[in-house]
Amino acid sequence: MIGNEAFPDLLASFSTKYAASNTNRTTNLRLASNKINGYVLIPGETFSYNSVVGERTISAGYKDAAIYQNGEVVQGLGGGICQISTTLYNATLFANLEMVELHNHQFVPSYVSAGRDATVVYGVKDFKFKNSRKHAIKITCSVSGGIAKFEIWGLKEETEYDVSVYANVNSRTSSYIKSSTYRTLKQNGKVIKTENVINSTYKVH
Repeated sequence: MIGNEAFPDLLASFSTKYAASNTNRTTNLRLASNKINGYVLIPGETFSYNSVVGERTISAGYKDAAIYQNGEVVQGLGGGICQISTTLYNATLFANLEMVELHNHQFVPSYVSAGRDATVVYGVKDFKFKNSRKHAIKITCSVSGGIAKFEIWGLKEETEYDVSVYANVNSRTSSYIKSSTYRTLKQNGKVIKTENVINSTYKVH
């Protein structure tokens, strides 16, 4: 019920690319993003991807597409929606929101680098973040023309930071990749804070 005038400022955005020719996967991306588009979080509220998007079922319109399961790539219902959770995750990182629950994939996905992904499995693994800002925020998203895009809107605070996110690959073998993801807050070029967001371990294809 909060009008758009409460969200005048673009706080952060992030985009990933997808293969529009894969119609089943594209359908899944759009179904998930439509559930999130326009979602508003008041200060202190936690967003749960699985709660907002809901169970991925045939009756909900989801299609079979590639998923990671037991160390293999197989066809599964709702395949592709982790690209939506991943794109949202990166947008929330740049909006300086607090991470509550975060999991990496079994393998490094094709649409982001190691340490920049957020996988979800309904009832098992969720992606959650908290609106740790002083004002309400609104999430908008679109899936069109091979681009999945998320934007976080709100009201800028008295103190805003320049946010940078980077992930380092710490070690790599023939069987696994280990990475660490960091978020750095700067003000007037000076580093105010650097935090370790997640340490991830992936299997190698």
